This record gives sequence, C-alpha cells and structure tokens, in this order.
Amino acid sequence: MTTKQEIINGMEEVIAQAKRVSALLEDQGDWDATRPAGWTPKEMFCHLASVSGLLATTGPGLLGAPEDADFTASTSIADLNAQAVASMSAMTPQQLTEAVEANYGKAIEWVKSIPDDQLQTAKTFAQMKMPVADLLANIGVLHANHHLYEAALRVAF
Repeated sequence: MTTKQEIINGMEEVIAQAKRVSALLEDQGDWDATRPAGWTPKEMFCHLASVSGLLATTGPGLLGAPEDADFTASTSIADLNAQAVASMSAMTPQQLTEAVEANYGKAIEWVKSIPDDQLQTAKTFAQMKMPVADLLANIGVLHANHHLYEAALRVAF
C-alpha cells in the first residue's frame, strides 16, 4: 500500500513537473498543439487544475463513502472532464500552472490530515476497489504524470 508520505512526495513532484512542462511549452512548444486524438497541452492543464481542485473538496466524501459504493457511480467522468476543461479554457497558461500548484497544495494539506487508518480502508472509485492511499496515488499522482507527459510530447510532435 502507498504511504501518506509517498502520496505527498508524489503530489509535490507533480507540481514541480507541471512547472517544468509549462516552461517547456512556453519556450519550445505550443499550448494549443494538437494531435489526431486527445487534448491540447492547455486543455490537459485545465483538466489537471480541475482534478487537483476536486481532490481536497470531494476527498472527504470518498473517505465517508461505503466500501462497495462506487463513488463515481452517479457521475459521468467524460461530462465532468468536458465541463472542467471548458470552464477553465479562458485562463492563460500561467494562470493554469498556478491553479495546478495551488490546488495540489490544498490536496497535499488534506492528505496530511487523513488518519493513517483511513488511508488503509478500501473504497471504490470508477469501479476500482482499493485502499484510499492507492486511489489517491493513482488519481493524484500517476494520472497527473500521464497528462504532463502527454503535454510535453506535444513539443516533439
């Protein structure tokens, strides 16, 4: 199981990588670069800013949810993502990078406050049932790194 410190370290690394990718896009890339499928780098940053904002605001609900009740059962993830990207599309790249940093900062503070026994409880999110700590590592760290990698690839292609 992922530890609290590993989640915190991972989220701190997401902030660092978001700043790095943002600078890379600013210097060498194109925030609106497209490929045949998928979001532009700017849209990916909109998504990351939104998801990181949801971690601290909806996370307590996840902790309180029954183990077998899928926390996302009544939510269309695709619609939620589309709305989040659209709601932040007017922001500048600098504002988006700052939003990712600020929202991850709030998520880190929330993770620090979670008792260790709650991190070990199993919950269900998007049909994945696992300990809360692993869900947070997957959603808050691995998922973010995937999108940052994809955004950085827009520079090369």
